[in-house]
Amino acid sequence: SNNKNKMVKAVFLDRDGVINEDVDHLHRKEDFAFIPRAPQAIKLLNENGYTVIVITNQTTIARGICLEEDVVRLNRHMTELLSQQGAKIDAVYYCPHHPDPEKAQIRKYNIDCECRKPKPGMIFQAQRDFQISDLSESYMIGDKTSDIKAGFLAGCKTILVETGYGGSDNLYEVTPDYIASDLYSAVSEVILKQMEK
Repeated sequence: SNNKNKMVKAVFLDRDGVINEDVDHLHRKEDFAFIPRAPQAIKLLNENGYTVIVITNQTTIARGICLEEDVVRLNRHMTELLSQQGAKIDAVYYCPHHPDPEKAQIRKYNIDCECRKPKPGMIFQAQRDFQISDLSESYMIGDKTSDIKAGFLAGCKTILVETGYGGSDNLYEVTPDYIASDLYSAVSEVILKQMEK
């Protein structure tokens, strides 16, 4: 029915270690490199009607390693590179905060916020902004247990990818719904297979 097509469903992607190679405290566009087939994976999501949203903790800001403008610029660089390959990111949400005063050199970002994963604040913000009707039909894909926990708390299906940290941060007791070798496998072997059911 037509109503079904109007249902907004989303795939939430962590950035570092999922879309691009995880470079320690990445903030320069010279250091930005896609994980193989990540643009193709995002293009597949676009073609299958998913809203694609990046949600990323960027403590580089709180730590004083770079400015908020640098993160915005790098995210824009990523979306431009993707669009050159026919892939579209609908939005990027980032959390600049860090709750630990030892680590947050920049005082104004030293808060215990609602957006820092594993809290699901950025997912809920995107749900409001994009009128995502059913988070249980949406996916959170990440390389850390904090991503999986955020997805779980928001009621999304969760996929842990083996790129980046591959879950080895071991910070939270969580079990992903699925494990995939990388973003392309997560899309082609999990999400698109589930759609066929």
